[in-house]
Amino acid sequence: MVLELQRKASICRIGAFCAFIAGACYSLIVCCAFLSPSTIASYVTSAQYFDDFVSYRPIFIFLKCLMIIANASFVGVVVAFHSLVRAKNYGKMTVFSILAIIGLGVGIFQSVLDMTMVPYLADQYAAGSPVVKEVIIALGVANPAIYIASLGLPGLWFIFVSIMALNNPNIPKLLVLLGFMWGVGNIVTVFAHVAIIIWLIYLVAFGALCAAPIWSIWEGIYLFRLSKGYQEKVQESVVKYYQSTNIINTNDSLA
Repeated sequence: MVLELQRKASICRIGAFCAFIAGACYSLIVCCAFLSPSTIASYVTSAQYFDDFVSYRPIFIFLKCLMIIANASFVGVVVAFHSLVRAKNYGKMTVFSILAIIGLGVGIFQSVLDMTMVPYLADQYAAGSPVVKEVIIALGVANPAIYIASLGLPGLWFIFVSIMALNNPNIPKLLVLLGFMWGVGNIVTVFAHVAIIIWLIYLVAFGALCAAPIWSIWEGIYLFRLSKGYQEKVQESVVKYYQSTNIINTNDSLA
């Protein structure tokens, strides 16, 4: 009993720490996103894209670094949720957790690829001949289909855990709603990127990006409080054990 409580307390602390890091990164990502021109946000390769990239390069690389840290940190949140799920939902949670971690891993790969390849292509475009420029524009700087994994899979996880959380009276319903909005926003963003619907990319991304830091920080607070609750139960169990031991020793004493 005590060991199980200690395990849950430790998991919640790690989950809270990871959620706080992710939340801080998402807050900065929102700021970077608002500073980016529409050409960069859409990944639609054009002459204007590379013209805008010249001044946007430092922010672009910084944003991709933040995405790497946020995705890596969020793996800890997914693991924490998986470890705390009820026994009857363990199988389903395992499936969605694996999908989410795969998606987060693809997101990390995508960010590393973006921050290394896009600046290189921009340099080649600036120094290249008209033919080279045409080839680079034709090839593009990213494959929008990758968002199916990097955004879509974590989006499915958000929707699943939000639905599961509806049955838990201890979890604030607004927190559940934010998670559901984030998940749906991810799914719609995938569609918007694949179909290259610029206005939809901005509309849905705005909502998802605003929900991301709020949900992450709020979830971090919730997990931290949950950790403290488990730790208090551990202390109570230890105190009761020693009190029980002392009583037995007292009764058995010959003095």
